[in-house]
Amino acid sequence: MKKAFSIGLLSMLAMSAVLSGCSDSSGSSQGESGSGGANGDKKPVTITFWHRWPESQPVFEKAIQEFQEKYPYIKVEMPSIASAQYAAQLQAAVASNDLPDIFANQNAVPTDQLYQLDLIHDLDDLFPQKKKDEFYEGTWTEGFTTMNGKVYAMPHFTPRRFAHVMYYNLDVLKNAGLSEKDVPKSWDELIAVGKKIREKNSDVYPLILGVKTDWLMGGFIGQMASAINPDVLPNDGAYAGFNYKKGEYEHNSAGIVQTMKFIKQLQDDKLLHPNSLVIDYREASALFAGGKAAFVIDGTFLTSELQQNNKFNNFGVAPLPTKDGKPQYYAFQGETKASVHVSKNTKHYDEVKLFLQFYMDRIYPLELEMGVEGSPIIAQNQNTKMTNPQFQQAQKIQDQMFILSPHQYIRNLAAIKVNTELNGKKPKENLGKILEGYMAGQIKDLEGTLGKLSSDYNKALQDSINKVAGGGAKIGLNDYKFPNWTPFEPYTKSKYEELGK
Repeated sequence: MKKAFSIGLLSMLAMSAVLSGCSDSSGSSQGESGSGGANGDKKPVTITFWHRWPESQPVFEKAIQEFQEKYPYIKVEMPSIASAQYAAQLQAAVASNDLPDIFANQNAVPTDQLYQLDLIHDLDDLFPQKKKDEFYEGTWTEGFTTMNGKVYAMPHFTPRRFAHVMYYNLDVLKNAGLSEKDVPKSWDELIAVGKKIREKNSDVYPLILGVKTDWLMGGFIGQMASAINPDVLPNDGAYAGFNYKKGEYEHNSAGIVQTMKFIKQLQDDKLLHPNSLVIDYREASALFAGGKAAFVIDGTFLTSELQQNNKFNNFGVAPLPTKDGKPQYYAFQGETKASVHVSKNTKHYDEVKLFLQFYMDRIYPLELEMGVEGSPIIAQNQNTKMTNPQFQQAQKIQDQMFILSPHQYIRNLAAIKVNTELNGKKPKENLGKILEGYMAGQIKDLEGTLGKLSSDYNKALQDSINKVAGGGAKIGLNDYKFPNWTPFEPYTKSKYEELGK
């Protein structure tokens, strides 16, 4: 049955993958001979590493150089892959069973799917219990980092990431006669401050967004909306917009609808930079750094990009403004959203292990030192010297935004199989794409469009549950309902136990 599943899924991926973007991952890493003996006696080995985190590129370049100096017989190839093309390239590699030695995870091909296809190597020998205990609680979660109790994914960043923050340009504020005290906490304050900025200089706008980066748009919309409808999960991935009290998708919640209408209002009132609709997040940050906008919304990783890529440092970081200045949050379900896998077919697992050990010992702290992101190892965040005040402020805000939320995987492991099914059935639309269509005037009925998205997702979820249940698993929609969940209160182990009584 497992073999039949693998063949069928491989065929499906082969049809959908964009093969033109795929490079040859076999390279020398699949053709070199093995190694043994002392460092100097070892034969040259090449291992290939794919990643999808542009913010980490400078870290990887520095670390790989250090690694190759320490192990001169090991060459680490890291081809340049545009993050927007990574999903297609990974799908192509999966379809052809031609994965690189080490590769970043991607929602399009989740851990459980890679495991079912027998394409990834377990990493248990790198993670004895003592080592696991160094990581944040919840890191080793079935369906994300582990399968059947074995580790199959190693975290890249802290699992407490992807909360969104607002950056403010101190030069723009000063030129408009404003200061950090004027950074808005509510939508009304953003409009008021925005009008002052526009009155002072008609070429400068209050806010700029990279609308073409749809995952970023969907993420910050959900987070802003949590101040209005906290029952609807502010999250990315397959369960964004899910109401865990009702056990159903609710993309047409009042919070999401009002947030999208607010962004459109800013556009109509010329308080949003007109280029926002046609640029991605990196182009938006470049214009922000160039003084064309006072505020930009992004992840905490933007601190290093502004400083390193844009050579700009006169900025600060603040929480997102919400409708009435009410609290917001970002859901943390214990999972690790950024991680790396190892190909089951690697011929150089010993060298791969050396690199992954170096990854934990050197790359994690280097991410902190260079102001990119927090480490998944708790002690490193506490002990690594950081000299970047904006990065530290962004990390502080991000940490405060995370609230431990319910997760169906913890309640019923069969939900992992449902996720695999859902991944192939879910709609192609998302909140970011709908925002773009709404701002462009292509979508007239916003509530209707969001309602259809919810209906399509709910049908896909029910169909996926039915298929898994039809195979003998005991799972139903009730496993996705958590009536004892109170948003803004951590959903702890005792809550799951209470629900089971």
